[in-house]
Amino acid sequence: METTLSPSALPPPRPGRVKWIWLNASLGAAVLALLAWSWKGTGINLVALSESGPQLLEFLDRMLPPDLTWSETEARPFLPPLRLAGEAIAITLQISFLGTALGAAVALLLGFVAAENLTPHWVHHSVKMALAIVRSIPVIVLALLFVGALGLGAFPGVLAIAIHSVGMLGKLFAEECENLDHGVWEAMDSAGANWFQKVRFAIWPQVAPEILSLILFRVDMNIRDSAVLGFVGVAGLGLWIENYRRAFDYQSVATMVLATMLVVLLIEQVGIHIRRHLK
Repeated sequence: METTLSPSALPPPRPGRVKWIWLNASLGAAVLALLAWSWKGTGINLVALSESGPQLLEFLDRMLPPDLTWSETEARPFLPPLRLAGEAIAITLQISFLGTALGAAVALLLGFVAAENLTPHWVHHSVKMALAIVRSIPVIVLALLFVGALGLGAFPGVLAIAIHSVGMLGKLFAEECENLDHGVWEAMDSAGANWFQKVRFAIWPQVAPEILSLILFRVDMNIRDSAVLGFVGVAGLGLWIENYRRAFDYQSVATMVLATMLVVLLIEQVGIHIRRHLK
């Protein structure tokens, strides 16, 4: 015969369970409050969005079909986009690759120094603060700074991409080091190895695949950032997108946008292939 326990007869919730429920409920309420505040502050208007279809179609109609001509005409303010796309793609890739390489080299050193399990508190805390400051500066502001100092071209873009990559990759590299198994480190420490030997033989073999994966991901991001930097005078695809836009040549804009998408998709597939072999 089954017996049914009354609610008063049930054991009280464990203190840890009550704390877990309270913590999750508080977190959920905070997230909902933040979303409501953001919704109101940004002026989300679903009615206006539903009525914006004609304007969006009109803008897209100006861009279609993309200009795929090769010959020049007197009415055209610039060369045809296909004549410029190859050079613009090459410059964009050069900015991205060189900027990422320079940023990753500096971030690798700073990442080891910023890891709290590898350096004293005053060292890693100071480096993390410096990385946060660098990371807080938008890449387009860095590009404006270097364009003003060095003039137009690709070089300001390389510097902007490199510095911004240092801030982001340095933080991620440090976190990878902090999440490691410390057994090998402690074994080498007990054997009398110095700091550089421990980093080289205990840390690097464990973090190398993840660090290389993060660098590939950053290359992907930097290609898109390099295109955006064209709006402030950095050479590449973005510069020609802005030039054609100012000339109201939206079909040429569409051609350059398609070229940017093609490059990003190609680099993404190459990155996926490389990351698959790193695992």
